[in-house]
Amino acid sequence: MVETSEKELIKRCQRGDQKAFAELVDRYKVWVFTIIDRMIYDESQTEDLAQEVFIRIFKGIADFRGKAKLSTWIYRITYNICLTEIARKGREKEWISLDEENPLGGQSLGEILPGGEDFIRDHDIKDTVEVLLKELSPRYRMVITLYYLREMSYQEIGEVMDLPLGTVKAQLHRAKKFMRRVLLSEDIR
Repeated sequence: MVETSEKELIKRCQRGDQKAFAELVDRYKVWVFTIIDRMIYDESQTEDLAQEVFIRIFKGIADFRGKAKLSTWIYRITYNICLTEIARKGREKEWISLDEENPLGGQSLGEILPGGEDFIRDHDIKDTVEVLLKELSPRYRMVITLYYLREMSYQEIGEVMDLPLGTVKAQLHRAKKFMRRVLLSEDIR
């Protein structure tokens, strides 16, 4: 089966072609679910939020003008829905703020990681990174997810998150620096 070009897929969706919309959903569902998982970390909500994303896409596709790539538009919708959900739930916990001089805010790694500092020794790097990501604020998680998992450029990340290019670079730099410092910490090795 030949994959439909993005422009043709958009045109078909805008004409109300349900098969084209199903193709759009199939094309982007994995990444929508991934972003929601990385932002919300609540499996019980992932499917409902993904459904909300695709409903919003369905309702808005007629007005899509192609100023951004379709994927950028879809990820922006996903990101905004996640931010709305986070705000609706309220801040149930304090996230690590990488905007401050001391991102751990006086906490030790033992207070952040389940099982304390031994967690890093006892688990592989992927597990440790996953736990640390959960502790970061949603915007830092999103920057890391889009850059490393989706391999988006700084410019594309800025479009998705509505951030200036310099802010994207700074946030990614802070996140990488924090993760590197934690993973390479001599205190825990």
